[in-house]
Amino acid sequence: MSHEHEPPPALEMLLGRLDELAVVVGPAAAPRLGAVREGLARALALRARGDVPAAMQAIAAAMQELATIATALDPAEAAVMQAIAAQFGAAARRGETGEMERASEVMRERSGARKVEPSGSSPEPAGSPPGTRK
Repeated sequence: MSHEHEPPPALEMLLGRLDELAVVVGPAAAPRLGAVREGLARALALRARGDVPAAMQAIAAAMQELATIATALDPAEAAVMQAIAAQFGAAARRGETGEMERASEVMRERSGARKVEPSGSSPEPAGSPPGTRK
């Protein structure tokens, strides 16, 4: 059973993978990655205190920062990520949780934080070795 103060799995994954991202984007991005890490930590603290709207705004700011980092790697992809982050932020301001979830799912897919299965496939069952799904 999940405790209400535990971070959502997607945020845990993103926080855990920021160091991997640092390897890809290089040392010049370290300050921006630090800002992302601080923003996500702030979001988790706000959520733990029950301030979900402020937590969502902190997540939106971190998403914008990630999109800015992406500019150095792929400007076209960064533009898409910035649009998604803006969509998330606007939905957060309006309190539209469904739209926030859709935008964050797209951002996770585009950032590589979530594996995207080919159309018509489903992920391997939990605990199954890859390629054993029937």
